[in-house]
Amino acid sequence: MTRYRSSMSRLAHQLAGLMMGLALTACTTAGELASFTDNPEPGLQGQQLPSDNPGTILPVPYAKGVRVVGRSPVSDRDSNVQMVWAGDCAYLASTPPDFLMFGTTAKPETYGVAVIDVSDPAKPRQVGLLRENGALYAAETIDAVAAPDGRMVLAAGAYANGHGSAAPNGEPAWLDIYDVSDCKKPKLMAQVAWPDNSHSITISPDGRYVYGTTMNPFTGEGGLQVMDISDLANPRFLAKFPATRDDGSTFGFAAHEITFSADGQRIYAGVISSESDHFNDGIPLMPPSAKLLGNEGGGVLIFDNSDFVDRRPAPELRLVGAIAKAGWHAAMPANIGGVPHLVGGPELTACPGTWPVITDISDETRPRIVGEFRLEMNRAENCPPKSPAELAGGGLVPAPGTAALHYNDVDSASDTRLGLFNFMWAGLRIADLTDPAGPREVAYFKPGDACTGHVRYRSETGHIWLTCAASGFWVLELAPVVRRAVGLPKN
Repeated sequence: MTRYRSSMSRLAHQLAGLMMGLALTACTTAGELASFTDNPEPGLQGQQLPSDNPGTILPVPYAKGVRVVGRSPVSDRDSNVQMVWAGDCAYLASTPPDFLMFGTTAKPETYGVAVIDVSDPAKPRQVGLLRENGALYAAETIDAVAAPDGRMVLAAGAYANGHGSAAPNGEPAWLDIYDVSDCKKPKLMAQVAWPDNSHSITISPDGRYVYGTTMNPFTGEGGLQVMDISDLANPRFLAKFPATRDDGSTFGFAAHEITFSADGQRIYAGVISSESDHFNDGIPLMPPSAKLLGNEGGGVLIFDNSDFVDRRPAPELRLVGAIAKAGWHAAMPANIGGVPHLVGGPELTACPGTWPVITDISDETRPRIVGEFRLEMNRAENCPPKSPAELAGGGLVPAPGTAALHYNDVDSASDTRLGLFNFMWAGLRIADLTDPAGPREVAYFKPGDACTGHVRYRSETGHIWLTCAASGFWVLELAPVVRRAVGLPKN
């Protein structure tokens, strides 16, 4: 796929954006204009100017095509990093105090998984704080599911064994299992420890298993740990599973996060490196580099997960397909115009940062990347000089203000119209994905601090849930005119 648009392609893209803008204006009512008043960002798309004091909360968020419905400050802490949800509740995990190079100044008593009641979207309120061993510093090691049979489960694990570094530290890799049938009052059912640290966890769609990723990104070692939680009060560890090829041979893989098809039959694993030859052609794993962590590194492995769904003895993760450069951090299933896709991306790195890519998986054995979504600040010609910290770190960790992807989501896995992309300090960017080869931004919300976690879209209301490091939990509403423009119902 050509990485840079020609000047003619750029012109076509600009004209398409203009036509979209004219269409939006033509079908906007006076009432909608009054309710959804844009506050456009200055400068280039995704740019934070020095006058914005990059990394701090803006007095008034920059916004287009959305309005704020409600907000919870989440104890005014600055450690929010990930959000999951079940029913009318959101669960916000906090980082460890010494998380990577960012650090936090949150009060010690505010760390943990914050329970947010969103039954009144205009007044979301924190109604609990989970501080068990797994939940205290869960960071990215958290998930929740509302299964079709009514089973509602929250799981939270000690990210990096409760420390800010992934290095071994001898502490137990705790995992807390909660029944969230009453989502506002999680009930701790069990607390166990993984044999190895799990960087992220994902609960199967039926709520019967927890999968934990183990990863050594600079050797390719790793796999998926699996915990059977059919009996919530008595979790049972199964094993750590490698990838299994058709010939029965196996290899390790350093997965960051996995997602599932709706029926659980497929696993999509974002993989930064592996003991196979699928990824990182010509990119050394050591020393760590921005190229390895960026859009050129890693990719996605597709697994047949039917052994686990059918609860067969001696289950295996059977390899179906692999896609290099398809986004090693998170790969979300999407059905665009009736065609199955994945929307994935890497994370972090100094400008030009990272961005999502779109992969057609209609032929799982021969998936192909068909599109990407970049901001203007994801182009090298627009980058400012690197800061001393960025230079010292080899560009691995971005300076505040960088438009660097962290998590990427879609509005619906079964009928995908929108991409919901947290670009950290560039905020939440919302793209029309109905043409996967040419996604276009239709809305954004940029509060100034880093927006980092998964994003929820509620189709019945047009509401969007997201969390940002210091500004907390937000409920936004997508403008009706934007919803109509991409074929979404108004209500």
